[in-house]
Amino acid sequence: MELIEIVDENGDFTGQIMDKEEAHDKNLLHNEVGIFIINDDGKVLLQKRSANKRFSPNKWGLCAGHVDAYETLEDAALREIKEEVGLDVTPKELIPYGEREITISDSNSHITYFYYVICNKKEDEFIIQEEELSEVKWFNIDEIITMIKDEKTSFKENRIKLFEKIKSDF
Repeated sequence: MELIEIVDENGDFTGQIMDKEEAHDKNLLHNEVGIFIINDDGKVLLQKRSANKRFSPNKWGLCAGHVDAYETLEDAALREIKEEVGLDVTPKELIPYGEREITISDSNSHITYFYYVICNKKEDEFIIQEEELSEVKWFNIDEIITMIKDEKTSFKENRIKLFEKIKSDF
């Protein structure tokens, strides 16, 4: 059982803590983190979500996940990076990035807080969490934007502007 905190539209804790699956079943707002892993060539590491994922199976996405109950956003980001791709990152290497993104939908309402880290590992050097992912791959931003438009990622089209910002910043 994975416990998460339910939040309001400001990201403030409501006092409710419940199992992640129950929160999804009830479509309650909760916090998530998304981490852009960027290399010196300005490419972003995407991970292909496992076929057994509840949301966006077999689609490419960021290193991301839920913020557990009583966990800080930063600790959640560091944990997700370690769990999903085996990358040890220090808090100093984890940089907040951009505005938080509020997603209100029929099935998975959440607030995502973004971070980035710089990493120059080769794809085969990452240790992937096989229950969650099938592979990782470096992509340039233009490729990612095309993939978003072709619905090959877990991202909605509103995320394109964030990738364009990354392209200009890196």
